[in-house]
Amino acid sequence: MPHDRSTLTLGVLCALLVGVAVLMIAVGLPEQTLLQQRLLQLYSVPLSGALALGVVHLAGKLSSLNTATRVVLGVAAAACLLGVAGMAVGLLLGMDGLLPAAQAVMWLGLGFALLWLVAQLPRRTDRRTFGLRPIDEDADEDEDEDDEPKQD
Repeated sequence: MPHDRSTLTLGVLCALLVGVAVLMIAVGLPEQTLLQQRLLQLYSVPLSGALALGVVHLAGKLSSLNTATRVVLGVAAAACLLGVAGMAVGLLLGMDGLLPAAQAVMWLGLGFALLWLVAQLPRRTDRRTFGLRPIDEDADEDEDEDDEPKQD
């Protein structure tokens, strides 16, 4: 369960955006009208928005942004703007082939920014990832020896 309100708000917004994307697919699936075709072509836009929210949230979790991180975030923002502009041009001029390329530019920029930010997050001091105890083979052998009847 999230501990702060911003994380909870982010989760709700991302869930809503994913829901919008699923709804766009469900409504657009028959692909009989131009609107349905457009819905299927653009369903990844709300997903990109959810990913962008995650990137912004992770950037806010860093204690400070170094120069390289600022450059990566700037390039990602530029890629997103280029992708949105490409989709707008494709829609306005009827160039449907431009839509997937513009979306790919957005996804690549956001994906790289997300990977970069995750790599910049502080490392955990304990090595346990899931809270599981490591298997102690010596302890298992000791237990097996205790189960055997002792011969005195």
